[in-house]
Amino acid sequence: MIESFVPGRVRLRSRLLTMPELAELLRGSLLGIQGVKVVTVNVRTGGLLLEYEPDRLPLSLLAQALPVFQRLGELEGLAAGEIRSALETALKDLKRVLMSD
Repeated sequence: MIESFVPGRVRLRSRLLTMPELAELLRGSLLGIQGVKVVTVNVRTGGLLLEYEPDRLPLSLLAQALPVFQRLGELEGLAAGEIRSALETALKDLKRVLMSD
């Protein structure tokens, strides 16, 4: 799921992001996290670029979110009818981790 990372930018790639409804769900959830500035999704390629404020989302906090990002990647193996519910649960967990002050 995580394709590249530099402080302030994370690039994700997933088959899930080629599905407009799921891509928008992920995009909207990420934009709801304090410190996230821009989330750009390319549905054609299944890519997502997340730009964030490194001071508000330090590496130590992002590292705690890695298991959730791994779970997001594993959702690709689910049946179509199960993906949305599992994605919503994973996104709630991601917000909980990244918004814990």
